[in-house]
Amino acid sequence: MTREDRESANERVSVALCTYNGAPYLGEQLESIASQSLLPYEVVVCDDNSTDASLEILREFEERVPFRVRIYRNSEKLGPTKNFEKAIGLCNGPIIALADQDDVWLPSKLEKLVRVLQRDTDAGYAFSNALVVDESLQPLGYTMWQTVSFTKRQRGAFKGGEQVEVLLKHTVVTGATMAFRSSLRELVLPIPETWVHDAWISLTAAAAGRNGIPVEEPLVLYRQHAGQAIGGRKIRLPEQLRQSIGTGADVYAREIANFHQALVRLSEHAFSPSAASVLIEAKIGHLLARQSLYDAPIRKRLSNVFREMADGRYHRFSNGWKSAIKDLSLISVQTRRSAKEPRRK
Repeated sequence: MTREDRESANERVSVALCTYNGAPYLGEQLESIASQSLLPYEVVVCDDNSTDASLEILREFEERVPFRVRIYRNSEKLGPTKNFEKAIGLCNGPIIALADQDDVWLPSKLEKLVRVLQRDTDAGYAFSNALVVDESLQPLGYTMWQTVSFTKRQRGAFKGGEQVEVLLKHTVVTGATMAFRSSLRELVLPIPETWVHDAWISLTAAAAGRNGIPVEEPLVLYRQHAGQAIGGRKIRLPEQLRQSIGTGADVYAREIANFHQALVRLSEHAFSPSAASVLIEAKIGHLLARQSLYDAPIRKRLSNVFREMADGRYHRFSNGWKSAIKDLSLISVQTRRSAKEPRRK
């Protein structure tokens, strides 16, 4: 194999596209994939048993593009996470790019992500920023990184080797902007049903030492519309507080179970004990402390909040003072409700 052949093989990209009743926007996304400066090696589509015209749109696309398109229709609905798991498992290229059905890729997306991975052979994945747009692709005035609070400071920490810390704080990698090496599949598959696929892939890859590379340039138009499963809407602090007060202990229980799953997966692949595992254990401890706000005595709840603040774990594993304020507000509401309850004789 010549050097040119090897380079060509290394830039072969499989696009893993998941669809479900996406006919209104699917055509625009397919056109953007077909218009890439670096065309994909193949597009693997897993349709989650659509009942609209999605399959007809896909088959028409398959007939006219110069690259291979493989379409699989699920006999039963799998849901987004398991559908992406299936699509990822069916890809043949050395690099896999994830695609949502309702976005639009800018023409250089695949080429720029591939070039980044070619420059850093130790990196496991690359991901870009995205412009958040409305149903008509008009910009809403902010980016995806602003939505997920991937600030300049956090980007610096991420690039400086603190990737697991940043990802334990919150999810900053959007699957629609991601491309990763197929060699990661042994680690990331199967994806637990309770995880969102992009959060699972980015965290387990970083914890295993296969770091991600953030690309500052927005390479995707991330569409906001009423029918999407996960959106990029900006949520202000008052609404966050209302959501937090309405949240139950079961939310923390699910998060704790999720991070235990990550520890198990890392241990199965001989990555434990490790610095990443210690960080995940500390994250679980923080979640347990916040979960106690729902069932511990009032004084214990307050002491847990102040201890987590003093230890810096709100800033390390949650949203800093905003999360502390949420928890103190929750305790205040609980105290008022308790005071109004009639005392039992």
